[in-house]
Amino acid sequence: MLFEENLLTTIEDLTGTLEETLNKFYQAGIELAEAESDYSITLRQKALVEKDAGVSVTFIDKFLRGDADVAEKRKKRDIAEAKRDTLKEKINSLKLQIRVVEAQAEREWSTRQGNY
Repeated sequence: MLFEENLLTTIEDLTGTLEETLNKFYQAGIELAEAESDYSITLRQKALVEKDAGVSVTFIDKFLRGDADVAEKRKKRDIAEAKRDTLKEKINSLKLQIRVVEAQAEREWSTRQGNY
C-alpha cells in the first residue's frame, strides 16, 4: 500500500511540474514572438537605410549580420527560441515520466487485485 501511495505522490508531483513547465512554455513563446518582432523590425529599418545609402540589395542582408544592433537582436531571438525548445522537450519528458509511473501503478494495482 505504501508503494502505491508513493506512486500516486510521484504522479501528483510530476503533474504539478508539468503544469509549471507549460506556463513557462507559454511565457517563452511570448518572449520568442517579441524577440522575433524586435529583430525583424530592426533588420528592416537598417536595410532601408542601407538601401537608401546605395548598398546593393543583394548584399544588404549579409552586410547587416555584422551590425551590432542587428546581431544583438538576433542573439536574443535565438536564445528565446532555444529556451522555448528546451521547455518543449522538458514537457515531452515529463509526460513520458508520468506515463511510466502510471503504468507502474497500474501493474501494482493489478497485482494486488489478483491476490484478493
